[in-house]
Amino acid sequence: RRHNTKLEKLAGLHEPPFHSSGFACIWSCRWTGCFASSERLIECDAITPTNVYCCLIEFIQLWLVERTACATKDHWMSVLISCEVGGNLVPPQLPALSRVTAATKSAQRSKRATRKTKRSPAETTDGPDVTALYVARRMSENLRAPLIANDNASQLIDVRRSLRNRQLFSGVTRDWPVTDRQRLIETIYLPYRARLRTQLSRMLSRSTYVIHLSLQSFPLGEGKRRCRADMGLLYDPAEQDEVDFCLDWIDELYEELEMLRVRRNYPQRGTRDSITKAMRGEFKGENYLGIEMMINQAWAAREIAVRDQVIDGICWSLQT
Repeated sequence: RRHNTKLEKLAGLHEPPFHSSGFACIWSCRWTGCFASSERLIECDAITPTNVYCCLIEFIQLWLVERTACATKDHWMSVLISCEVGGNLVPPQLPALSRVTAATKSAQRSKRATRKTKRSPAETTDGPDVTALYVARRMSENLRAPLIANDNASQLIDVRRSLRNRQLFSGVTRDWPVTDRQRLIETIYLPYRARLRTQLSRMLSRSTYVIHLSLQSFPLGEGKRRCRADMGLLYDPAEQDEVDFCLDWIDELYEELEMLRVRRNYPQRGTRDSITKAMRGEFKGENYLGIEMMINQAWAAREIAVRDQVIDGICWSLQT
């Protein structure tokens, strides 16, 4: 049976209470204050008063469980949007450093590192990701979802990486003294993660499910390293809720935006070191879904009308 809504699959309503061959009855229940309509498939061997009575009792019990679970939350599903690579500010308490010089040196270092290590185009950061920040702001406005953006330059410290990651510091700050690098962690890294963690905790206390969309853009690339996708959804294949959500979301995107080419765990893997992986560890056992949304700059960086239409269509597919 196809799932009618993403919420139905997330709520675990895709499996029937019990299975048997024969007659199938579809029970539907709706209640005020919830955004989803659930269906229960109950199969009986024969249509008898006893079977009808048992099915009715089973349905009432399931309905009461679902209603009680939803009544404890203010919202069924909430969306949080974050952008970790769109800033270009340097805190005044850090050592004197020109923004232009930092961006130039970082671009030169990243290009040399790309030629040596043959990293994918999505892993290179030559400056602030203004494309991802624009998409994040427009999605936040359309979805009326909170937006948490890192205003500081990612060339100083990459808040997406763990403290033990070799890409935590860029080529500009990697040669700084230990005290200055520790100041970067205390000034930029830890406050941003604390702000994101606090917002997620607040939303999880009020919502049954929280969808965290971390936005980032990637260049088209050249030659054999050209990225063959308009948008990528990165998730952890071991998290079944994230798998189901992305599969349903891609179906909705195909119906809304047929020209948009969406791929899963591309151009990078969703299990790599990232902000969503860190938040999965923070909120393990809770209904947290961390999805990285990768946008191709080939269309998202161009100031044309179709760009806003595609972004609005992406937001609409999340609401259906």
